[in-house]
Amino acid sequence: MSSSSLSGIRLGPMTLHATTVLLRPPRVNDYAQWRRIRLRDQRCIEPFWSSSPLDWKARHTGKLWVRECLGVRAEARTGHMLSLVIEVDGRFAGQIELVSIEAETGSAEMGIWVDAEVARHGIGGLASSLVLDFGFGPAGLQRITAPISPANIATARGAALIGFQREAMMTRYFDVGGARRDHELWAITKAAIPPNGFARTWIDDHSTQHPDTTRPAEADACTDTALSRATVLVATARYHAGRALHLIDPLRSPPTVRLTDPDDPAVVLRSRRLLDWARWRAARVHTRDALDPDPNAPAATWQRKHGRLPWLREFLRARPGLRSAYGLTLAIEVDGDYAGECRLFDLDMFDRNARMFVWTDPAVGGDRVRITATRLLLDHAFSTLGLCRVATAIEPGDIDSADVAARVGMVREGRMRCFVGATGRRADHDLWAVTAPIDRG
Repeated sequence: MSSSSLSGIRLGPMTLHATTVLLRPPRVNDYAQWRRIRLRDQRCIEPFWSSSPLDWKARHTGKLWVRECLGVRAEARTGHMLSLVIEVDGRFAGQIELVSIEAETGSAEMGIWVDAEVARHGIGGLASSLVLDFGFGPAGLQRITAPISPANIATARGAALIGFQREAMMTRYFDVGGARRDHELWAITKAAIPPNGFARTWIDDHSTQHPDTTRPAEADACTDTALSRATVLVATARYHAGRALHLIDPLRSPPTVRLTDPDDPAVVLRSRRLLDWARWRAARVHTRDALDPDPNAPAATWQRKHGRLPWLREFLRARPGLRSAYGLTLAIEVDGDYAGECRLFDLDMFDRNARMFVWTDPAVGGDRVRITATRLLLDHAFSTLGLCRVATAIEPGDIDSADVAARVGMVREGRMRCFVGATGRRADHDLWAVTAPIDRG
């Protein structure tokens, strides 16, 4: 699938209980219906929606809607997001999206909200099923997740009916209702595809149920909230100006990092240097058993992956730091020897979450170095970088890594099926995480 193929995607129409459901890209002129439904359903949506210093009404202005439409179009063109309107019998009735789409790992995260007047009629399940058929079909995904609040019982029940399975309880994962709260990790993999597909199976399973004869109320004209041309032009100009400013981000030099532990001064975490190539290559070759996703491949294949050009590409890709596609990568030195690396990646700036991966040359220092380096990285993440949660994925058989995670304060939260870890190997992985200390002051 090409990255541009997510632009203009339409799924459906399909019919359930004489109701036609179509998924299509959002339009600027959806604003009036979007705002009316969101304001009316505030009590249903806001408890599970991201926190904001703005009140609910201020979060549903024309400028913000235009910005959302422009943003999802841009992300769709890159292949990183699929955001669609749920249209029921021709009218706006909610939204559904796949975000954080990663072609390399075949993964994405699903989110959905539905107009309360059509909720519990099977519409949300059908919309989700259409997206799953697309995700596991043309989009080529292998695994789709959904973080769900434990208090959102109806959504969890619907996810289970479709085929999602609860895998973990993620501590202080998401900021909703004014505080960071735990969320359950629900996931579904390609292996769960029904013989007839998700959407057709959903319709077959629900067509025999007694249909709800209550019809959704007709949308108000909403002329008082129609967007003016001036509002659209101003919002569009500001959006593109902001994107233009971000184009220079890769050119900015990130601050140099050097971290030390007074109790173990031999271990240093520092920014990588262009001339580190030879020492980086030697450490990676020594650590192949833990890093190579295909350990049965010829050793020469692993060595070719660590030539000068691959190093240069990786170095430049990670140069912008934490916000880069590769994330923040720091070299681990022990008495001046290149002993491994620490990575913070998959940054979610909105939620201030990130993933972590630490590898060390087994010939230099052993677990003592890994523990010291991991503690230094976490301290840096929570203090200097202001992150709230750092997670890591560890294969069940990797007892040493699990022991290191436990000794630095991480907690095992569950097991993720068919997950691609930092080494690129697809397998079951245990989810371990730690959150920033809570300020009791």
